[in-house]
Amino acid sequence: MAYKGCMLIRNDNGEAAAAFYDKRRRWLDYVCELDELSDRAFRVGYWLAKRMNGRDQCCWYQHDQIAKILGMSVDKVARAIQELEGRGVLIVVRTHRKPNSYSIRLPFEF
Repeated sequence: MAYKGCMLIRNDNGEAAAAFYDKRRRWLDYVCELDELSDRAFRVGYWLAKRMNGRDQCCWYQHDQIAKILGMSVDKVARAIQELEGRGVLIVVRTHRKPNSYSIRLPFEF
C-alpha cells in the first residue's frame, strides 16, 4: 500500500478501508483511556475521527466549522486540537487558505 497525501492508496478489494476502520476503532479506544486528556480534546478528536472515511483516511475542517457544530468557541477547538497533536494521536497538516487536514495516529505504530 502506498500513501498519497493523507490518503492511503486503496487496494482493489478494499482491504485498506477495512484496516482503517479497525485502526479508527483502536484509536477511539486508546484515546478514551488516555490519562490526562481533557474531555474537550476527546470530544473534538472523536468528532474528527468519525468523519474520516476508509478511502481518504483523513478529514478537512476549519476550526470555526468544528466550533459551530460542537457548540464550542474557536479558541477551545484550537486548544483541543493542539492537545491531541501534542499527545501524538492526531496529525495535522496545515495549509494556507484551506482547511487543515486531520489524520489519526496510534503512537505505537511507528
